[in-house]
Amino acid sequence: MSSSGSVPLTPITSIDSANAHLDKVVPTAGQSASASEFSRTHWQGLVETARSMSLSHDTLDLMGLAQHGPKMPDDMEGTTELAGYAKWHPAEAPKPAGPSNVSHPVRLGIKRRWDLMKHDLTECEVSDRSSFGFSDSESNGLAIMFLAWSYILSVFLLEEQKASFVYEEADASSGPELSAAGEFTVDLDDASDEEYRWWSALLSPGQGWKASGAKQPVWAAKYTGNVKFSIKNPRTEPLSPDIVPPSSRQAVAFLGRFAAMYNLEGQARLALAMALTIPLHDKMMSTIKLPKPHLVKLEDAPPPSSLIDKEFRLLSYYMVLSSNPTFIGSALWSVFWEPAIECNLASSWCTPIIQELQPLIESEDLETLGHVLAQRRPSVAPLWYGLLACGTTDIVSAIVPFLEKLYTHVPTKFMPEVAVWTDSPQSFMDLPGSGPYVQGNKVSRADLWRLRHEYWNAWKGGIHFRNLPSTPFCPFGAVDVEEVELMVRGHLQCQRHEWVYSGFTWTMRNRIELTHEPRVLTTSWKQFEADSLDYTPPYGVGEPDPEMDYGASKRAVGDMFRWAATEMDPSGKHIYSHAWVEMDAHLSMGSEKKEKLKEPVRLSELSLDRIKEWVVNSEGDVEQLPEFGEAS
Repeated sequence: MSSSGSVPLTPITSIDSANAHLDKVVPTAGQSASASEFSRTHWQGLVETARSMSLSHDTLDLMGLAQHGPKMPDDMEGTTELAGYAKWHPAEAPKPAGPSNVSHPVRLGIKRRWDLMKHDLTECEVSDRSSFGFSDSESNGLAIMFLAWSYILSVFLLEEQKASFVYEEADASSGPELSAAGEFTVDLDDASDEEYRWWSALLSPGQGWKASGAKQPVWAAKYTGNVKFSIKNPRTEPLSPDIVPPSSRQAVAFLGRFAAMYNLEGQARLALAMALTIPLHDKMMSTIKLPKPHLVKLEDAPPPSSLIDKEFRLLSYYMVLSSNPTFIGSALWSVFWEPAIECNLASSWCTPIIQELQPLIESEDLETLGHVLAQRRPSVAPLWYGLLACGTTDIVSAIVPFLEKLYTHVPTKFMPEVAVWTDSPQSFMDLPGSGPYVQGNKVSRADLWRLRHEYWNAWKGGIHFRNLPSTPFCPFGAVDVEEVELMVRGHLQCQRHEWVYSGFTWTMRNRIELTHEPRVLTTSWKQFEADSLDYTPPYGVGEPDPEMDYGASKRAVGDMFRWAATEMDPSGKHIYSHAWVEMDAHLSMGSEKKEKLKEPVRLSELSLDRIKEWVVNSEGDVEQLPEFGEAS
């Protein structure tokens, strides 16, 4: 299903008479109640359906994550970080009815740069809960297969880098003896010596293996050893010390044999999804809590299927999305945004979500929580299942505080390219909207915000709009066409702009640029908007709800209108001076005469802190800003 809801994002019917109402910062009690009921009905329905769902071999479809995004560059010898930028082109050249000098150049995204290696390993342990069981298997091997995928991802990268890796001393016992009390026995049947040695390394306390260099791949993990594993081996001779770690492809064969032996092939995708979240857990310094294993060996195991091998062939695509914590964090958090909800109604939307999800989190019913969020955004469902199967980590614990205040330490900055890769828009800025830009001589603020971002380099003062607002919920209200800055006003007569993702360009160390086009051509978000939930907030009149906690709304409104304050519209002056926006200290409103002019009122000066907040790119965004007039 699409995200969740929405009428066209620019509903401006009867806007001349309604604009004063739409510009009211604090919603009325009736508006808050309506939005809350809309949210409650939707999320209660998701929870009710989730309680009847179960996991099976076809629940997760990771391959959807490899359709639109790039794979890693082909030549990565010695490469320890990645850098690149996305590109968009107009779906078709808009035909302006206004000035003939309006242009529609290709848009380039901000250059991202991120590390592929780390000093400290991500810690994981086995929990006392055997959660995320599959209805079509008696076994639960997620913990063991997670460690295998962690190795495969890490070694795949090292092979691409032409880097070496070695075994550490193995502590997991390997011999014919039965397990002692408190140990968990893994029977590998007639596996080869190389296979025994590999599993012994993975199930030992610590890492069991390591890259030969000073840093380790971002998917490397170390097991705390809180549950001791014993590898059952019919051989009596000790393993040769000359055995070397398997290649990533050999390890996939070992994993496939193990999965077939215990009817775990249906769980392989979830185990891979879990391993793909390791860089995010590492960023948050969370300890991963793996489901307690339970293995029931098949008496007549079939030969391994091609399922695991198919996932391995797409590994390079998954690794791009997974290796940058903000990529995966932004994709996960997109489930909480609703297109139909304006920024001042964020609290009304989020409070019912808290009421529905908090009991699941507190009771650690993470499987049901996974089903809820999977229904909400099916395209990112594998990532949510993977994250939640790693236990009640700091990331899961951050969900409710985020919904209360729209703030989190989880890296969730909006990434337009990731929205395309995952087929899951993250903000109203990702969507084109519908209908003409101008209705009744007014343009919605949502459309105006989009145009400012799309053409930020049309004038020197637009450089701030290079970066997206930090809240996903759209602004409320509309402004007169005459209040729109001249550099953007020409686009108001265009047919509505639609942007199509062209691909991702890797910037290599030798300054060569390689563009990776999507495997499957992307489409616009028109269908997403059409399929969204239908909700229109009532106009109504009245006072705000005195019992409402407006924490999320305050942050959403403040972030949204501070982002636009360098081009403040005079008719919205009361919004920028409102306590939720707190721009009074920064505004120079000029004389009474100037206040009456139908021209944009500019800020006389912004504090250094605000400039840093708005203009400086976040960690990992290193694009050099083009000169004035260059195409973006």
